[in-house]
Amino acid sequence: MKLKIYLILPLVFFGLKDLTAQSNVGISVGFSDNDKHIESAWFQHQLHDNFNIGLQLRYSNIKYRFTDAIAVTNGNTLFAGIVFGYKIKEVENYRLDFNLTTSYRYLRNRDIAELKKSTNGIEIDPNIIFSIKASEKFTIHTGSMFRMAMQIGTNPIPDEQLPSAIILAGISYSLNNTHNVSFKAYTGPMNGAQGDTMKYFNQISISYQYSFGRNVSQFKFFNF
Repeated sequence: MKLKIYLILPLVFFGLKDLTAQSNVGISVGFSDNDKHIESAWFQHQLHDNFNIGLQLRYSNIKYRFTDAIAVTNGNTLFAGIVFGYKIKEVENYRLDFNLTTSYRYLRNRDIAELKKSTNGIEIDPNIIFSIKASEKFTIHTGSMFRMAMQIGTNPIPDEQLPSAIILAGISYSLNNTHNVSFKAYTGPMNGAQGDTMKYFNQISISYQYSFGRNVSQFKFFNF
């Protein structure tokens, strides 16, 4: 309960600070090698032309995940994280962004009775995104994500997932200044505990994002 409060308090503070600044809310659905289906929701608030902060929630039905370094094929995960975004550079139709998501992960095991019913973890997802505005409606996105994950609690696994570059690609379409839809794909190898590299990650999703507040036409955050 305390963790949820700590996650929400920064958003409340910044939201009250300037209610008229631009904000974005969005939802997405998809699937991956790890999950049968994934649903995400997020809220982001622009603090400055170059900086924004937000909250992201993600739920998935497991295809396979790891509890105590043992594969679980039936269960659920829930992620709650804070998102920080920084616009590094924007020139004409080109834009470079850095984003960092730090998430708490709850994993529910419904597969192996000998394992714990649930475990806790942390995921850190820094990523660099390069965007090209192809037209007034379409924007192309590409970049890399360096995901790190660890199991915490009574049986901690600090190197559950080591940093490895996952390629990001996507395209977004602006219906108008406030409504945006997108298609996103991730692919790349992943390093597991003890240096295991026999994993490969693929994920696709579709998203909808709604922008409101001041200067909505000046800022489009492409959420991965």
